[in-house]
Amino acid sequence: MNWRAIWAIYTFEMARTGRTLFQSIVSPVLSTSLYFVVFGSAIGGRMQPVVEGLEYGSFLVPGLIMLSLFTESVSNASFGIHMPRFTGTIFEVLSAPVSAFEIVLGYVGAAATKSVMLGLVILATAAFFVPIQILHPFWMIAFMLLTAVTFSLFGFIIGIWAKNWEQMQLVPMLIVTPLTFL
Repeated sequence: MNWRAIWAIYTFEMARTGRTLFQSIVSPVLSTSLYFVVFGSAIGGRMQPVVEGLEYGSFLVPGLIMLSLFTESVSNASFGIHMPRFTGTIFEVLSAPVSAFEIVLGYVGAAATKSVMLGLVILATAAFFVPIQILHPFWMIAFMLLTAVTFSLFGFIIGIWAKNWEQMQLVPMLIVTPLTFL
């Protein structure tokens, strides 16, 4: 296992997050905050406590975190592998002594890390709007990691499959967006 190559791909993808901070972190947090304001305050103020005294806004927090988690996992991973294919820099990675498994570990690991970081930032942001109580933090983190890795792998497959930018948006539009309604 070539850990240096995995680390190089991982750090390169994580550095892209720093270069596109507004698009990667700030924009999803702001859009999720709008959900908290609209649904939590406007609608939630008119509703009775949902379950065992839990406020409606607090009830929305896990769903909104998971919504951001799986949409960002898919988009981060698919864009992360499709952009090098589009620009032609993927040949540098393919000509290096790196196995396909190591390439997947680097790209998917970075996409999952970015998504989990975003989910935790959204959780911290939600604390400003609604009261939050986490009963099982270990299971919360484990479920976030499992979801992020699964959807990052799905996004990686989309990024490899897509031949152009329209195809990159086809699968998320037809599969991931309907999943948000579940």
